[in-house]
Amino acid sequence: MRSNRQLTQFAVDRVKGLLMGATDQSAAGNTTVERDDCDCCERPSHIVVRLFGEEIIRFYTSPLNNRIIVGALVSAGNFYDSKGRPSRTTRERLNGLLDFACRQNFFPEGIRVFIREDGDCCIGRGDTFRALNSSNPRCILVGHPTDLIMS
Repeated sequence: MRSNRQLTQFAVDRVKGLLMGATDQSAAGNTTVERDDCDCCERPSHIVVRLFGEEIIRFYTSPLNNRIIVGALVSAGNFYDSKGRPSRTTRERLNGLLDFACRQNFFPEGIRVFIREDGDCCIGRGDTFRALNSSNPRCILVGHPTDLIMS
């Protein structure tokens, strides 16, 4: 069995590969990374990462260049602790993927899923964040290299 850190690196490497043109679905342990193509329309492919079969992040790519991430739908993954926060594994996987996307300048540096001092789980950085929990299980990030834009 692979460790969480190895599976997070696997997910990052597979997202990188799909951005560079790979087309195959890959799975390791509890993590699956795949390209989601639409058979009915011309929309750009999405890159989807699943944990235990549940989507935790969907990267949207540019219609002009499918190697560029223009946004992401971040999901809590339907696995929560007793306080309604995403599981530690979900947070670790999301943080590795967000770190990769930030280092590539798709999003500003420092976006994280984190537990605040009051115990709430949030996504964001510094004073700009929003809840990510069982009551607020999704957040959309809009791609921008310096401004954190989310809904």
